[in-house]
Amino acid sequence: MEPCQHVWFFHIASGLVANDIKRFSHMISVSLGKAFASVGKELGRPEVFAAFYPYSELKHTWKRDREGMFFKISDYLSDAPETVLESLSWYLLCRAVGRKCPQAKADRYLVYARSRELWESKKELYLSRSRNLSFEPRGNARDLRDVFDYVNSFYFASRLRDPTLAWATESPRRRLGFYFQPLNLLAANRALDSAAVPRYVLEFVVFHELLHHVSAGNGRAARRVHHTLEFKKQEKTFSHYDDAERWLGKLARERSSNRT
Repeated sequence: MEPCQHVWFFHIASGLVANDIKRFSHMISVSLGKAFASVGKELGRPEVFAAFYPYSELKHTWKRDREGMFFKISDYLSDAPETVLESLSWYLLCRAVGRKCPQAKADRYLVYARSRELWESKKELYLSRSRNLSFEPRGNARDLRDVFDYVNSFYFASRLRDPTLAWATESPRRRLGFYFQPLNLLAANRALDSAAVPRYVLEFVVFHELLHHVSAGNGRAARRVHHTLEFKKQEKTFSHYDDAERWLGKLARERSSNRT
């Protein structure tokens, strides 16, 4: 199916006061609004509104008040097919009302969210919005390029293609690294760029994220492989597994206590 054609308009719910309208004054498309309204009615929530919003990542938020439910949808989906918007509506509305979403309803969105179909045309926009990422691999104490080359050679026989490398400035409690396959983007937390942290800790984070990638079929599968028993078994093949795990726990605890 071809991407839906959007007609833009400002949606104003009856009964909303001026401040409500101001808070929810982002433009929405007919297709997005219709999808959320239709699914909302099926779930017994007739007053449902949705708007595209320029989040830096593919995320969506919602809130409730006496006028209804209001969803902010990442504008990375602004040209998504109608079937994806309908699937997203089911996925988010079920979560918002505390119901289990039928897998068949959610699958179209979940697959599209990690697809090249979505991200090939969005890469430059994503990178321009990622203000917490630094794309210079050489850090203060560690070089991500050297670490990737070593991990790729030692654990994956150098068969993985070179990714875009970045340092991420964010809480280690949130995440210590990530690999985003559709953009071939590998990021490590800036907390690991320190001479006080053994290099094998950074190597383990890179290994862990690449293992997700390889376990999912080297990019051919759309779903991320989670921490299954088989994944954990493969993870323990890392040469300094126990020591790296202890260090990662220590980093998370130290950064947490520093904020209290």
